[in-house]
Amino acid sequence: MTVSQLLNEAFSLLGNDKIIDVELALIHALGVDRVYLIVNKDLEIDENSEKVFREYLKRLAQGMPISYITNAREFYGIDFYVDSRVLVPRQETEELVDRAITYFKTNIRGKKEYKILDIGTGSGNIGISIVKTLDEMPIKADLIDISDDAIEVARMNVSQHNLEHKIDVYQSDLLLNVEKNQHFDVVLANLPYIGTEKHNFVEGNVEKHEPRIALFGGKTGLELYEKLFSQLRERNISFEFMLGEFGFSQGDELKKLLDKNFFKKYVIVKDMAELDRIFLINGN
Repeated sequence: MTVSQLLNEAFSLLGNDKIIDVELALIHALGVDRVYLIVNKDLEIDENSEKVFREYLKRLAQGMPISYITNAREFYGIDFYVDSRVLVPRQETEELVDRAITYFKTNIRGKKEYKILDIGTGSGNIGISIVKTLDEMPIKADLIDISDDAIEVARMNVSQHNLEHKIDVYQSDLLLNVEKNQHFDVVLANLPYIGTEKHNFVEGNVEKHEPRIALFGGKTGLELYEKLFSQLRERNISFEFMLGEFGFSQGDELKKLLDKNFFKKYVIVKDMAELDRIFLINGN
């Protein structure tokens, strides 16, 4: 079969909303890029590549994320390795990276070293994107996660981008393994915020295929943030700027939590869909 015939068959099977995923699956099966597919629509596909592609289609039909099939995800213009041990990085989370980078660019004070703490790092996409984008700045980052599996994936990505000299990755249940009395320039937290009993807005295939430990944050989804804020005080860990992501329906409850812990030192900002999604805290 030709490239065009295979793609049309796949679109008929999975629907037009899967066009990008189908193209990525074929690109991966053939080991080519998208331009190659466009230019070579009439190319006959060899039997082995067609077999691999059809296997990918079966997994897509089962709702598996294309990133788990190809073990690849682009985030902030950077390629990351991902598999079922970590969440698939979401485009909306790039806003955290944008705001952290903006903070550094507007608050450079000539320090010999700047420190980042990335809590719940998963694949390492947030911390790595910041450090890699600000490559000329003397930034050191700690990437932490409760999951040993996630730590393995994050370390793979740190190594893939040759950032071992700037980034440490280690296991920690929130801040329990972070050294006490430290001060960070930027703290990032993208913790599990889906509630098991409340604010449980999770798509079926996401819950089926992505790790539960990285999705659910207790009954309301905010328990981990409450625990984190307490640990900051208990372990005397301070920061200049902290930012994190939360669920679109949790704004009112999160504001109460932030009022309790960071009175008048925070703001809530909206994402690209004009939904409350990110909190920013001034640590000064």
